[in-house]
Amino acid sequence: MKYYIIVFLLLVSGCKDIEENKPLLADQKGKQPIFIVNRNRHFKMAEFWLDKLENPDRVILDSDAIERFNTKLISDGKVYDFNRSSRFYSGSYIRASIEGMYKNISNGVKYFIDGNRVSRSFFREIYSDLDLDSIDSKERARFALTIRYANQKLIPVELELLKRRGEIYFDRNQNSALDIGTPLVVLHSTRDGRWHFVVAPTSSGWVRDEDIAFGSKEEILDYLNPKNFVVTIDAKSAILVEGNYYDYVRMGVKFPALLGVDKNIVIVVPQKGEDGNLIFLNGMISKSSVNRGYLTYTPRNILIQAFKFLNAPYGWGGSFGEQDCSKFVQEVFATVGLRLPRNSTTQSLVGYPISLNGLTKEEKIDNILRIAEVGSTIIHLKGHIMLYIGEHKGEPFVIQTVWGESSRHFALGRTAVTSLRFNDYINRVDFITILRDKLKEGDNR
Repeated sequence: MKYYIIVFLLLVSGCKDIEENKPLLADQKGKQPIFIVNRNRHFKMAEFWLDKLENPDRVILDSDAIERFNTKLISDGKVYDFNRSSRFYSGSYIRASIEGMYKNISNGVKYFIDGNRVSRSFFREIYSDLDLDSIDSKERARFALTIRYANQKLIPVELELLKRRGEIYFDRNQNSALDIGTPLVVLHSTRDGRWHFVVAPTSSGWVRDEDIAFGSKEEILDYLNPKNFVVTIDAKSAILVEGNYYDYVRMGVKFPALLGVDKNIVIVVPQKGEDGNLIFLNGMISKSSVNRGYLTYTPRNILIQAFKFLNAPYGWGGSFGEQDCSKFVQEVFATVGLRLPRNSTTQSLVGYPISLNGLTKEEKIDNILRIAEVGSTIIHLKGHIMLYIGEHKGEPFVIQTVWGESSRHFALGRTAVTSLRFNDYINRVDFITILRDKLKEGDNR
């Protein structure tokens, strides 16, 4: 009798062991929400994954290597360097960029957030306000900094525009979102001057006039390249101006730093003067929310930073002040000084991308476990990017900011740790990318 009890317990324990990487879902036909993503509660701790590493504090890239990495991204055109911005831009380039975004959105959306259809007359009015006929063959650029969290749109309108009725979380007009102090090259303005078409470091689009302040290229460069600076290391960090809450910034934002005052650090915050031009004020940010200089690029620092987002809501293109999959990855690596592109596909093609196309699920898993490095590897499938955090019982795991809806469950809609078998993502994985500037000695990948 005792023998059978032991066998039964082993079988039950084995079943639980196999199922620990799966979301907790009832055995029913209807769709249901995911409250518990993993049965194993330890998966939610960065230290659990770090404990598996022989040397979690090894330096993946030092500051010189990071500079080389960033320089290559700039030279390859994957990110835009404000330092290299020109004072004049081709009118045909500006017009083509604006028209391309306009066509993308006007052909792709059909509904407003209230469910009413978008009329063609709506787009005709927008097109008229673009004032494209005023663009000369050669346009003088202006320069600016964002003075608050700024949504960047494909066309100059605040209204949410949807592909399908009811998709209220996916404003297709939302191109990106820019934190305070983002440098901008301003190339064109709407007829009424309320919107400006700008080039930011990793995206282009329309921002509101009230969210930016114009300045000279030289003073903006001085702001961007201070001798002493801090980098935000919390998912969200509050900024105080004149003792009052002003706004928050997301992870990986760099500020010129002046001095410490009690539990805070005095930072320089761009603001808009009465004439609309750039001025600078002193602001305050908590010492616990920042690091003096960049963090060292180690597996420990990357995982600790990534897990600060655990359970944070998903925000398409920075909607609602949140982050989507690629912005999550971008923010985490910004804390160590890596300047990654904004788009998930482009992110997958920097550093050392390794194709997994044409492989079976098990072959993909074998390759990921053999090649991927904790702290420096991102995993791509069409339209999505994830951060590799390690292996558990033969399964590769990731942390990701994911929408993640399926036929069986409603959207996960947050940052979570999952196996690559979640929603059968492993079947669609096409690239793993190692974010470093050169192969290790003896590495024949």
